[in-house]
Amino acid sequence: MPLRNSQKDYGSVARFAHWATALFVALAWPLGQFREVFPRGAALNADLFVHMSLGLGVILLLVLRLVWRALDPPPPAIAASRFEPWIGYAATAGHLLLYALLIATPILGVVLQFARGQALPVFGLFDVPSPWVMDRAFFREVLGLHQLAANALGVVALGHAAAALFHHWALGDRTLARMLPGLAR
Repeated sequence: MPLRNSQKDYGSVARFAHWATALFVALAWPLGQFREVFPRGAALNADLFVHMSLGLGVILLLVLRLVWRALDPPPPAIAASRFEPWIGYAATAGHLLLYALLIATPILGVVLQFARGQALPVFGLFDVPSPWVMDRAFFREVLGLHQLAANALGVVALGHAAAALFHHWALGDRTLARMLPGLAR
């Protein structure tokens, strides 16, 4: 599979960034959502570390995706359907919202860690010290925003997947096939 995008399909770099981002989000969400199942101590600390590492990974992948998209524009949009121009508007709005939530959610997570007054571990390689001392009220506010953004990200990501399946099964176009390696031909 070529690295770069073609006129018909996404290249391997764009596909890797897309699916790795999806995997990281799919793993990070339940780790954050169900933290209370872990007992205090090592298990809870490991959960939080993996959750934060996945969030930082999302940020890195998003930067990679945006840089790559600037260097290697995506394939042209699929041929018009009977739902145009509205389906194109919905796709653009959905992608913008998805990118905004992919940026906001992990950044709110970083702020949340700092609001605890704790350093941010960066993949276990080094720590970024918190610029603040623990502030419980600020922590609770940011926690609520982080949870809201994470849940919204989950809903929008599911909508994104549903739209791809709608394109594939209802419209019969190649929208989904362009992103799946086995269906690209």
